[in-house]
Amino acid sequence: MPQASGSRLLASLVPAELEAIHADLEAVRLTVGRTLVSAHEAVRRVYFPDSGLIALSLMLPDGRTAGVTLVGEEGCIGLSAVVGVAGVTDAEVHVAGAGWSMAADRFRAALREHEGFRAAVEGYTVALQAHLAQTVACNRLHSLDQRAARWLLLAHDRIHADAFPLTQEAFADLLGVSRPAVSTVGARFARAGAAEFLRGTVHIRSVSRLERASCECIESDREAFRSVARPMRAPVPISEAAAARARIGIIRPEIRRAR
Repeated sequence: MPQASGSRLLASLVPAELEAIHADLEAVRLTVGRTLVSAHEAVRRVYFPDSGLIALSLMLPDGRTAGVTLVGEEGCIGLSAVVGVAGVTDAEVHVAGAGWSMAADRFRAALREHEGFRAAVEGYTVALQAHLAQTVACNRLHSLDQRAARWLLLAHDRIHADAFPLTQEAFADLLGVSRPAVSTVGARFARAGAAEFLRGTVHIRSVSRLERASCECIESDREAFRSVARPMRAPVPISEAAAARARIGIIRPEIRRAR
């Protein structure tokens, strides 16, 4: 039986438009540690995740890294290919998954030729900008506990699992804080029955308690992405052969820290 794309952006297209760009889509494995886009380098391919989690991060001149956002099935990686410029952030797979990729030149051609595809990408871009603006305000105005809860909820919303690989060290990188600071937050979350870090995996114990620990930013995030890339009423079929190429097992991630 034909399989369906898990990418919400691709699934939002009408069948005729998806069929029109299908020949340009290549099934890919998103293996942990793989860099999909590098800052200051030309974007060669654009990615549409079906599953998994990709972290966008920025490396500072002193070698420290700070998380920018997380991308999953709701979005795409490599948007700067729209205007043919280099990537702004590093995009690295943190939780294994699968998806689809398209050459940057074919991506630009598809945007010119297919109105529905262009509208879906533009809608996601607007939502992403709103989310990033919310993140700037959140980092400035809210406590570490609130920001940590928000990041865990962002990941949970995209992975749809109550447990996923995430070390305290990796989480510290994403938050741009020290590991001891994350350890302290993690202990508070564990005592509250909200979330717990165990042997390189974070376990979400209670989404509602995490939501209470978070700031209002998580609802703004959800609202921004709720209005775009809406899945179609019926899943869009992808060829059996292509779907088979995308099937993978779970691989334990290791987070690369900047030295």
